[in-house]
Amino acid sequence: MNRPPFLLFVPFYGRGGSGEFVRSVTLAQAVARRWPQLRIEFLLPGGPGTRQDAPFPSTCHDGPDTGKGAFDSLHIERLRPDLVIFDCGGRSESLRTCRRLGITSAYISDRDGTLKKPFRLDWMWLLDEHWHQREHVTAEALLPSQRLRSHFSRTRRLYFDTYYAEDAADWSLLDAPLRQALEQPFVLLSPGGGGYALDGRPVSEVFVEVAERIHAETGLTCLSLLGPLYQGAIRSATTQTLTMVAQPLFRELMRRARLVLTNGGHSLHQALAMRAVCVVAPLGGSDQPARIGAYDRAGLVVEAAPNARALGDAALRLLRDDAAHRAVADRVAALNIVNGIPAMCARIATLLGLEAP
Repeated sequence: MNRPPFLLFVPFYGRGGSGEFVRSVTLAQAVARRWPQLRIEFLLPGGPGTRQDAPFPSTCHDGPDTGKGAFDSLHIERLRPDLVIFDCGGRSESLRTCRRLGITSAYISDRDGTLKKPFRLDWMWLLDEHWHQREHVTAEALLPSQRLRSHFSRTRRLYFDTYYAEDAADWSLLDAPLRQALEQPFVLLSPGGGGYALDGRPVSEVFVEVAERIHAETGLTCLSLLGPLYQGAIRSATTQTLTMVAQPLFRELMRRARLVLTNGGHSLHQALAMRAVCVVAPLGGSDQPARIGAYDRAGLVVEAAPNARALGDAALRLLRDDAAHRAVADRVAALNIVNGIPAMCARIATLLGLEAP
């Protein structure tokens, strides 16, 4: 190969959510740290309420969703990458373009709807790699029918539970007073990307209201991450707020927090990997209620309705009940949660003939 290998990431995410964007960026950054000679670019969905701040060269699609397949195919043919990684979205025409041009294709799925595509008859012969983030951590990844189909497919597969950067957190990114405050027990509130609303209010503002109540009744420091999609301005005299933090720092905050309040999306699996005790409410995708309910029944999280009163009540009960808090923590600590970033990096190394990570 006369030029550096070229990876093209194509994450698909709806307005208000950003989990697929963060996962693709986290993987791209891990790849770039390990193999800095690689060329990396992104094709992104456009329009209001979508994240477009990828720290890599990117091209945005601002047309209707029905035109996304043609957009992807056009730019795949123009760019001629060595590997295209589709995250939770992709059209058969794009896979056919990759196949015609000799470009390796990989697809990341993370829930039932996105898991169906790699088992379509055409995809089973077009797709080179299928990387699945299990919908429920440590659970069986595939249905029996899907396991059977996988034996007759040319697609290679791997399975994992969550994703996070393994590099050390840089605490100097936080100002000194906040670092000092976080040396004592604290509560972390993270509603995700911050693009959703509850009863007409931005979810970030609802979480700050909950934080103020927790602080008022317990005296604990509360840190609320508003999310990169939140467009407002919040000032609180009693709680700390940040728009967002770097992923390694986010991971370390979850690990150190006495309690984490979050949604049922990607942040929840990262929190469980950090052995965090969580109060969780469904705030976005239709997949969240069933996942949260299953984890609550297993005693891995405490479920709350998506409103300020219910979130505050659930958090305060858990903070005041040491035995209940310890029971949840013990069950979470017993999980064997697989981080997908090292596994996907290893597959990328194999596919591109790179030195193994």
